[in-house]
Amino acid sequence: MVPASLFKQGVTYTQAEHTIIDFISSNPTEFLVMPIQQLAERLGVSDATVSRFARHAGFRDFKELKGAIAAGTLGPAEKLAASIGNSPSSPVSFLKRQQGYLDVTAERVDPGEFAHAVEALAGAQLVLIHGKGAARACAELLRFRLARFGLRVEMLPTGGSELFEGLVHACPGSAVVTFGFSRIPTESSVIIEHARSVGATSILFSSRSHRGTDARADIELLAYRGEPLEYHSMASAVALVDALVVSVAARLDGTATERLDRLRKLKRSYEGRLPR
Repeated sequence: MVPASLFKQGVTYTQAEHTIIDFISSNPTEFLVMPIQQLAERLGVSDATVSRFARHAGFRDFKELKGAIAAGTLGPAEKLAASIGNSPSSPVSFLKRQQGYLDVTAERVDPGEFAHAVEALAGAQLVLIHGKGAARACAELLRFRLARFGLRVEMLPTGGSELFEGLVHACPGSAVVTFGFSRIPTESSVIIEHARSVGATSILFSSRSHRGTDARADIELLAYRGEPLEYHSMASAVALVDALVVSVAARLDGTATERLDRLRKLKRSYEGRLPR
C-alpha cells in the first residue's frame, strides 16, 4: 500500500482524483508499469485529468509522481532485479550509464547553491554530517576529506535518541549536512528543522528537485542517480561530494594544502614505525 501522506495534504481532490489515488494506493506495482494513457483508459478518465492530478498532488509531472511511488514502495531487491533485467550485464555498459548520470548531475547543479555550500562549509565553526543506509558512505567520505583540511567535523549518529546527543551541538555559525535521495528520511527532516531553529546552515544532498511538502534545507545539491525503477548507484553522489571538497579546499586559500603537506611530512617522519 502507498501511504496517503505521499500525496499533498490540505487540498481538495475531485472524485476522479480520489479514484486515481485509490488505484495507486492499492496497485502501486501495476501503476508503475502503466503509461499515462493506459492508466487514464483503465480508470475512465482523460489523460489531462491524470496530468492535472500529478501536479495537484504535489509533483512536477506524471514522471515525478511515478518516481515518488517507486521510492516509497519498491525495495532494493526489486530495483536491482529491474536493473538486471533491463540492461546488459557488462561493467562497460554499467559504467557508461553512470557516466550519463554524471552528465545529468553536472547539468542540474545550481552554481549559486553550490557556491553557498562551499562558503558555509569553509567558514563553519563546526560541521555536523548525517547519512543513513548507503548514504552513510558519502557522509563518511565528506567527513574524512574535510577533517584533513583542519575543519572541525563530527558525524551524527544515524538515528534514535543518540542522534540528539550530536545534534545538540548545532549552533549559529555551524553547518549541518544530511543526505536524502529518493525520499527524505525522518531524521533528515528533524535535522533540517532543528538547524533552522538554532540558526545553523543546513545542506541537503538529494536527487529530487521538487519534493512536495518535505522539509526544505537552506542549500540543496542534486545528484542524478537514474530512473525510479533502476538500481541507484552512488557514483554521481560521490562525485558531487568530491567536487564540493575540492572547491572548499580552494576557498580555504592555501590553508588546506598546507595542512595536507604537514600531514605528509608527519607520515614520512614516522614511516615504518607503525604496523600497516
